[in-house]
Amino acid sequence: MNGVVHIQNSESIQEISEKSVHYIPCKIHVDGSAKVSQYFLSSTNKDGELEASFRGHPLKGKIVELPKGYKGLILEETIQRSEDQERTLHVTKTFSELTYWNWDKVPTKNDMFLAAMDWIDIADALHSPVDEV
Repeated sequence: MNGVVHIQNSESIQEISEKSVHYIPCKIHVDGSAKVSQYFLSSTNKDGELEASFRGHPLKGKIVELPKGYKGLILEETIQRSEDQERTLHVTKTFSELTYWNWDKVPTKNDMFLAAMDWIDIADALHSPVDEV
């Protein structure tokens, strides 16, 4: 089977807070643990905006709630397989909020990530049943 992925619940799934999940506009070519607190520090400025620095680059942030009825999943693969093999991922944690970061500017609805979140509500409205009047 090519590209088949199964998602299974783990025995103990933990809900984590928004302070634990971050969307940062960069690629990190490491798969594993990292000393995040050593390289990534965030704070709130005098205007109540979130600010951070990642490897010397300034970031501006915003806490984003996932749409009602949705949960974010943290998945773990216990057996590493190639992409053309059938794979099984296990849900280890869930979240309902995350911190979204931009380089040098406060996040807005014009950001592709935040605009995609709006499409979830639009898709629900388009595909929900219509009552005949």
